[in-house]
Amino acid sequence: MPSFIYQTKMNFVRIVLRNKKFFIFDLALPVIFYLLYTKILSSGMPANQMAAWKVDYLVSMMVFSCLLGSIITVSNTLLEDHTSEFDLLVDISPLPKIHYYASLVVVFLTLNLISVVTLSLVGIYVNNVNLPIAKLILVVISSLLGTLPLIIIGILISKFKNPSTINLLNGMAFPVAMISGLWWPLSTLPSWLQTVGKMLPTYAISEINKSIIQNQTIQLSNIFNLVSWLFILIIITLATTKLPQHGELQSE
Repeated sequence: MPSFIYQTKMNFVRIVLRNKKFFIFDLALPVIFYLLYTKILSSGMPANQMAAWKVDYLVSMMVFSCLLGSIITVSNTLLEDHTSEFDLLVDISPLPKIHYYASLVVVFLTLNLISVVTLSLVGIYVNNVNLPIAKLILVVISSLLGTLPLIIIGILISKFKNPSTINLLNGMAFPVAMISGLWWPLSTLPSWLQTVGKMLPTYAISEINKSIIQNQTIQLSNIFNLVSWLFILIIITLATTKLPQHGELQSE
């Protein structure tokens, strides 16, 4: 356990404290979007609608921030570990490689925690969103558990080990945000896209968080959505990890 804690601290320093891109891209960008769409582009909206909009868009930007941090930051971090041959040091260390991945998951969950709490504080103190501490804690827990499938997707993308391929796959984060209703209401999309959007984990996380904030019953379908994604992705990860080196998802 002490070695795992040390490894986690080391990864936290090199990934978070020394990574300015995280604070600019994963944290600042969603905050800017949130303020832009609730302070400027929503002018003229009736007061009752504005209050609901500030809450809904706050949840959307929380999930969007976690989406960026879980897919783009995860895959790029693991790619940098590969290109810098840091992963070779992990391979020859006496610690099991599962410790490396587990410590990274802890770090990336911490990044998502920072993002969710920061956006919550912006909503509370800038937009006067009514978010009691009990609901905030539930939303944080829901967001962190819900982003586990997204982190695994980032890990799977990193297995391609080719910068061009990884950047191409990372680009899917923005269409995913669009069709899962994070940037605009899902009802504005064609019916077939709404069906696809409701199958995505980002939609399920968003709906669960909205249910918590609005004191509504959490739909079991959204929980089943996340559990299914997590189960399938774990199986895929285990399968690809056991493949021989030449069979990895890479195009070096």
